[in-house]
Amino acid sequence: MAQLGSQELKVGTFQQHLMSRKQRKQKRRRIMIAGLTLTSMVDMFSLLVIFLLQTFSASPELMMVTKGVTLPQAVTGREIEDSPVLALSVDEVYLDQKLIGKTQTLLQDPTPLMEKLTELRERWQMAHPTQKFNGVISLQADKNLPSTTVSLFMGLLPTQTYSTVQLAVITRGG
Repeated sequence: MAQLGSQELKVGTFQQHLMSRKQRKQKRRRIMIAGLTLTSMVDMFSLLVIFLLQTFSASPELMMVTKGVTLPQAVTGREIEDSPVLALSVDEVYLDQKLIGKTQTLLQDPTPLMEKLTELRERWQMAHPTQKFNGVISLQADKNLPSTTVSLFMGLLPTQTYSTVQLAVITRGG
């Protein structure tokens, strides 16, 4: 008999102890391998979710309404075409979710808006060199904004070759 620490070991017990230790180590390895497989699967699902989010965020029927803009309701409507979004709130103007400036300031001096619209058109033309610019823009106007203000901004758009304005509304029941 041998003594290990304060425990007495019988003959053959030490060999059994080493064997069980080896089995536990192998079991730990198997668990680790399963964990790696699970990690790969989680990575794959994460990529799938990101892909789906990107796909649906690019689809035109899921237009994001700019914060601070409450769209008016309409009885009829049609599917919107994919285009830049000009959003007019009571206080601010956004182009593709980026703040351009204050509404009243831009009505007095629309230069910053005109520059951004020109930049957007030029980028589109660089990305599509073989196509003619279609001049479509979506307009989100807060329902509390006076119609004269909306018409003033709509009057500015053709000067930058945005000749087709899609008004974003919420259809009743939608």
